[in-house]
Amino acid sequence: MNWLFLTLLLLLFSDPAGDDHGTGIGYPRADLYRQVGIADLTGFEMQPVNGHWRLGFRLDRYPNPAGAPLGFSLAVVAVYLDTKPGGEELLTGTGLKTPAGGGWDEAYLVSGWGAEKRTPAGDAQAAPSWSADGWIWIDTALKERPRAYVVVGIYDPFKPWGFRPVIPGGGIWYLDGPADAPRALDVIADDQTLVWRSGVLPPAQKSLPLRSWLARALALVGTGLVGLGWFKR
Repeated sequence: MNWLFLTLLLLLFSDPAGDDHGTGIGYPRADLYRQVGIADLTGFEMQPVNGHWRLGFRLDRYPNPAGAPLGFSLAVVAVYLDTKPGGEELLTGTGLKTPAGGGWDEAYLVSGWGAEKRTPAGDAQAAPSWSADGWIWIDTALKERPRAYVVVGIYDPFKPWGFRPVIPGGGIWYLDGPADAPRALDVIADDQTLVWRSGVLPPAQKSLPLRSWLARALALVGTGLVGLGWFKR
């Protein structure tokens, strides 16, 4: 059963709630940023669909004061993908970088207004994106499984990569922290303390516990069997 095989290929990554402050960065002081969890990444997923890879992420909360079509307007998410040897080591816009010898070849930048495929050279084109069941999804054309670097920040529509700047003392619209601090507030990483200390983000590697894999797989298996009419009253 191809659908069962694809179920087992799902790559699921979890991230704890309440860790969306990067290097100890303070949020902007405008009232709309006082909501907890607006840039708190709690899950990331890659799954093969019809011969290509689909990306998904989940935030703790999705406030949408600007009425953006994807259902959130205060966060920006960037997924940098390593698809071949070499690539750009600077995770553009975030203040972080990949490990030496790593690098990214294409990235997907997502705000509440949609997703864009970006290249290190600065090219950009719209990418299919939508929200469903508390997740935001992006389709890619990649046929081979990439390595992913996943970063979340506060959205700034006036910055090329959408990450709101950090300045000492902060302000109504600025993050509060050292001027050279990363603009990232949350990442997918086993050891975020090391990420913030070194400025180096490894590719997402740690999957959900085995019991979560099994629960997800069994749920999808059951759904498939029901769809096939194997269970009847």
